[in-house]
Amino acid sequence: MNIQTEKSSLIDLLQKINDISLLEKVKAFVLSEIQTVNLTPNQKNELDKRFADHYQNKDSNLDAFEFLDNLKSKYEL
Repeated sequence: MNIQTEKSSLIDLLQKINDISLLEKVKAFVLSEIQTVNLTPNQKNELDKRFADHYQNKDSNLDAFEFLDNLKSKYEL
């Protein structure tokens, strides 16, 4: 199974969880496992540009779950 399929499967599972304490435990675990990534100046500039675009055009942005649903539909996941 590739990484994108794994991510989609995990997102599907998380969407079905109705217990906030379980979600908080999953979040705490994931955050403890994430390692800091050092960005290049170009990567940082690109992220800064995207954040600025986001704040200027909030109405045109999709909800994260809508975005994921669109991706799943587009790539038939």
